[in-house]
Amino acid sequence: MPFVTNQKQLQLFFKTMKQAVKSNVFRYLSLALGLLLVAITAVFSHEFWLLPEQFFLSVDQNVKVSVEVGEDFTGERWGGGTRRVTALKLHTQTTIKDLTSTVQQDDSGVIAPVLKLEETGTQLLTLATNNSFIELEPEKFLAYLTEDGLGNAIAYRQKHNETTKKGRELYRRCAKTVLQVGASYNDLPTKNTGMTLEIIPAKNPYQLVKNQPLTCQFLYEQKPLKNYLVRCWRRINGKTEVEFKKTNVQGNATFELVNKGEGNYMVSTVQMVRLANDPKADWQSTWGSLTFGRQ
Repeated sequence: MPFVTNQKQLQLFFKTMKQAVKSNVFRYLSLALGLLLVAITAVFSHEFWLLPEQFFLSVDQNVKVSVEVGEDFTGERWGGGTRRVTALKLHTQTTIKDLTSTVQQDDSGVIAPVLKLEETGTQLLTLATNNSFIELEPEKFLAYLTEDGLGNAIAYRQKHNETTKKGRELYRRCAKTVLQVGASYNDLPTKNTGMTLEIIPAKNPYQLVKNQPLTCQFLYEQKPLKNYLVRCWRRINGKTEVEFKKTNVQGNATFELVNKGEGNYMVSTVQMVRLANDPKADWQSTWGSLTFGRQ
C-alpha cells in the first residue's frame, strides 16, 4: 500500500474532479467541500501521543516528554478542563515507577514530569487518561467514523435507525513511547503492559535491521483487535507520511514504512464499542498510540 498524506490525497481529488467537470457550479462545490473537510479535520484532532525531546539518550540524562494531540502526527499540548492523566509509568528492566502523582495538571493543561533515566537499556513510558465526553451532529459523527474505519459503529447505527441521531461518545487514551538509553537493548517494548488498548511490537523497534518491517499486535481488553484499521506514521523535516493497514485475526499488522529509516514514528488505532444503559453516552472509544524514533 502506498504511503500518503491527507493533503496530497485532497489535492489529487480536486485535480481529478476539476479535469472531469469544468463548470462554475463545480467551482463553488469544490470550495464548499474543501471548507467542509478542513472543518472536519479541525473538529477531529484526535490522534494522541507521547513525544520525548529525544528518543536516544545517555544514562542519567534528563528528558522532557510532551503529551500531544493533533492530526497527521503534528500536535499541540494536550489537556485542560476535565481531561486528566490517570496513570503514568516508566518501565525499565528492573522496575516499574509510578509517576502519576508527579504530573502537573489543571484546567489549563497537562505537563508530564522531566524524566531522569538512571538505567541503561530500552525503556518504556506508558500513559492512560480518564474519559472525556463529546457530542457530534449526525453528519460529523459519520464522517469521523468513516475516516477512522469504524464500520461496526456505522453498521449498528444503520441497523437501529440511528443515522439521524447525534453521536454521544466517551473517549479515552492509551499511549506508549519507547526510549533508548545507552547502547544496551532488551525486549521490554514487546511486553504487554496491561493497558486497555495495547499496541505491542513483535520486536524492539531499535533492533530492526535495514529493510526489516515492524509487526505490531493490537489488543483491546487483552483480546485481539481483528480486522481493524491501523496506521503507522513517519515525520521528518516537517513532513508526514502514513501507512494504512488492516489487522488479521490475531490482531497483527505489519508496517513497511519503518524501512525509510530516520524519523519519528507513531503506530496508532482507535477502538469503539456500544455502551449499554449509559445515561450520557452511546459509545465508548479508546485511542492507542506507540511512538519511537529511528536514526
